[in-house]
Amino acid sequence: MSNDIALLSEAVYALRENFTTVAVDRGVNFDKEAGFALQILSATEFMMKAAMNNRASVENAITNIAAIGISLNPAKKQAYLVVRKGVICLDISYMGLIDLAVGAGAILWAQANIVRKHDNFIVNGFDKPPTHGHDPFAGAEARGAIVGAYVVVKTPDGEYLTHTMDIDSIYSIRDRSEAWKAGQKGPWKTDEGEMI
Repeated sequence: MSNDIALLSEAVYALRENFTTVAVDRGVNFDKEAGFALQILSATEFMMKAAMNNRASVENAITNIAAIGISLNPAKKQAYLVVRKGVICLDISYMGLIDLAVGAGAILWAQANIVRKHDNFIVNGFDKPPTHGHDPFAGAEARGAIVGAYVVVKTPDGEYLTHTMDIDSIYSIRDRSEAWKAGQKGPWKTDEGEMI
């Protein structure tokens, strides 16, 4: 496996010029992103095998980091490298999408939240923030089963946009995930609340 890591590292660091050329945000540092990518790709045999079998997908994913202006930094949680049908793909998290929208000036802020059965949740209209009353320190059992989720954003002109989704619709999306279907360890199993 160490030979594979060396070959993969060589392929990743060969992308420096292309990365710099397409970078929309000059603050995105190639060396840091290459290091994050190699940490992710070499973390499991499954990722490493996919990366070695389709190096072009690795190159595309890393180039897309620069073209979009996000980071694989695990502390920022903006984006992830995932295997989908044997190909390494760049997945942008909801936090990454929010950061991109705020950075572009499309929104001032966004907040996503889970709604549970015993919460007091009221949609006050599409253009108003919802009312979500709950004890943030009550455990999941006290608040009840998850019934859905919502996101509310504030636009630069002071308007609010609210979107809700019930748990059955959310799980319908989850059920289409390749990792979920394969029963593999993945974010739907390790970080279900964030995925919802």
